[in-house]
Amino acid sequence: MTDAYDAYDTGAYDTGAYDADAHDYRRGIRAIWPETERLLSTSVTEKLAGLAERNDRTGRLSDSSVEALREAGWFGLPVPREFEGGGGSIEECCALQRRIGAADPALAIAVNMHLFSVGVLVEHWRRERDESWMLLEAIAGQQRIVGNAFAEPGLAGALTRSHCTARRAGKEWRVNGVKVPCSLAERSDLLCLQLRDEAGGPESLLVALVATDSPGITVERTWNTLGMRASESDTVRLRDCAIPDELVFHRTRPGSQGDEVFAAGLGWFCVSTTACYLGLISAAVDQARAALENSRITHLGAARSELPSFQSALGALLVDVLPLEAACAGLARQLDARTADPRSLTPALLALKCRAAELATRAVEATSELVGVASYAATGTASRLLRDAHAARFHPPTRFATRQLLGRWALGLPFTFELNERSGFGPDERPGFGPDERPGFGPDERPGFGPDERSGFGPDERPGFGPDKRPGFGPDERAGFGPDERPSTERDDRPGTERDERPTGGGTR
Repeated sequence: MTDAYDAYDTGAYDTGAYDADAHDYRRGIRAIWPETERLLSTSVTEKLAGLAERNDRTGRLSDSSVEALREAGWFGLPVPREFEGGGGSIEECCALQRRIGAADPALAIAVNMHLFSVGVLVEHWRRERDESWMLLEAIAGQQRIVGNAFAEPGLAGALTRSHCTARRAGKEWRVNGVKVPCSLAERSDLLCLQLRDEAGGPESLLVALVATDSPGITVERTWNTLGMRASESDTVRLRDCAIPDELVFHRTRPGSQGDEVFAAGLGWFCVSTTACYLGLISAAVDQARAALENSRITHLGAARSELPSFQSALGALLVDVLPLEAACAGLARQLDARTADPRSLTPALLALKCRAAELATRAVEATSELVGVASYAATGTASRLLRDAHAARFHPPTRFATRQLLGRWALGLPFTFELNERSGFGPDERPGFGPDERPGFGPDERPGFGPDERSGFGPDERPGFGPDKRPGFGPDERAGFGPDERPSTERDDRPGTERDERPTGGGTR
């Protein structure tokens, strides 16, 4: 054993089985994802990377960044070929978002909202086969940019609710409300937004497209943030804006968790957003790899990349990153296959995005330490990536809602795509019933009982016992013990135990 280690240390270890090409780092990463050079050339991503620093500094995208994607046909990529689109699969779109994310994360996140909006429209058309194909054809044929205007103040990231009101006026809707943040708001051609029919009804949540330059729509430049500075996620105000009936392409119940189109659209969002941040992480890893290779520690006479401590630190990071890469690509393929109900995939998709949000900041912090003090500079790629990574935690559904949803799902309880602080279902609702109603009963009533009454007993009473009593015990007493005492627990004297402390499982401290 000692001889083998000595041989390895002196470079005499047999490496005949090592194929440098087959084991190349970049080749290994590319093996996870489909080839996309034909869809977006390396020369384009290099151009985007060259503009990223300027975009971040000014807080606005360069027109050249957007035009480079438009010329490559990116904005029509997710649209089926029969409607003049690129016919790109979800997995291919994610692979491209990962590459754009490595070049300029703010650009990737900005255009990802276009991808989400068009994804929802594609999923609607696949199920309904209605006239929404004309909207898809216009987007692809004219390379239109669709801004996503789903976020609103007070929604806590809920996608199937809206404070934006829509009032029927003949063959159109008059809309009022505020949407923020809305990526690419100012330069978008169309906005995709959800609205609430103020008349109510079972399908009172509307999803529509509207031209951004329509009368009644104003965009305010309000985006000034720590990271993702160039995503142009500004504020959109709608004041008595008219949206024609034909631009309302989907309707559903507010707060619905059973809408298949929304579930499929959420799938697009989860995998493509994760891909953007995987691109950001890959750029940070490349920064660390270059720094380790180019930095020498003089008293050790070696580059840091040659030292086991730095090798293992980088390897520990990749232990977390590579499974996420494979999971993202795999779930995108599963969505493309359309063999599973997207609602069944929702927990896995949300867990993926939640893990990406947690990993993004941790991974970039780890690579920053490997890069060294240069990552702490006011400018430069390493510090920009560190700032951009923190945006991952703010994309809905947030970790608060996602963890709650996953817990309820695992326990066999109904769940929604939004934060719910009630123990039941959606806010004051049960599946299939109106607010606070039960089949055959009035509000808050049960068969044969008035409000807050149960079979023959007054509030907080049980058969034979007064309030807060148990058989044979006074208040706060248990069989054989006084208040706050438990079996086998002395109050004072334990070897090595301070007075009034209990071992784990004892009475209250």
